[in-house]
Formats: sequence, structure tokens, C-alpha cells
Amino acid sequence: MFIPACSDDNITAEDEVKLYITNAQLAAENRNHSDLADLIDKDYRDHKGLNKKQIIEMARAYFFTHKNIYLFTQIQSIDFQQENTAFVTVYVAMAGTLISDINALSSLRARIYKFELLLIKNNEWLLQQAKWQRAALKDML
Repeated sequence: MFIPACSDDNITAEDEVKLYITNAQLAAENRNHSDLADLIDKDYRDHKGLNKKQIIEMARAYFFTHKNIYLFTQIQSIDFQQENTAFVTVYVAMAGTLISDINALSSLRARIYKFELLLIKNNEWLLQQAKWQRAALKDML
């Protein structure tokens, strides 16, 4: 289901957040709304006023209409406001074909978005708030 957490006790909070992003990417690429739902806090709200159920339905509709989903993610920043709260800015390029690297994006018809995520940690990191907007390839460079 998800990439297992490292057994090394020296894993940092930043490494955990990066693993969270990887797990979200894999869930989306595998078109698995259930795995995606497991990464979202029950009290989720976003800038459009959507709750967890609504955002999962939106993802499910996207998965239904897109046979192949490939993502290229680039984390711009991870800021820890408290020990159990992280604000993450990540750029995501979405395409119907494999994105080998950032240089391949210029030849693909990929959609690029900037996501601003608020993650909270109780036992595990969960998405509590999100904001997204269209971005350009130059924003990722």
C-alpha cells in the first residue's frame, strides 16, 4: 500500500513529510482514492470550502476520466511551524505519459499546479488544509 517507514530511528520530521508526499503521489498515480483518503485528516478543509468527502469524490472523478496519471513532484519548501505541524509548498506536474525528469515537461502537455499544504501529525502526518493554483513550468525551474 504505502512505502514503509524506515526502521532507522534517525528519520527526521522532514524525511517523514517527504515520504508523505511520495505516498500521496503513488496513491494518485495508482488511481487509488482509498489510499489517498488515508492521507487526509477527518477535519480537512481547503480554500474552496471542500471537506474530506468532497475532495475524495473530486479525486475519484479525476481518476475515472484519466486512464493514465503520471506525476512529477518538486518540493519547494517544508516549514515546521510546530513539532507536529508542517507547511509544505510543492509543485506537481500532471500528464498522461511518464514524466522522466523536469526537462521532459517542456515537450509534454502537462498541467502544472502549485500546492500549499498544511500537514498535522498525531501518530502520522495527515493533510488538514490545502490550497492549489495553476502554475507554469518556469515556476518549477
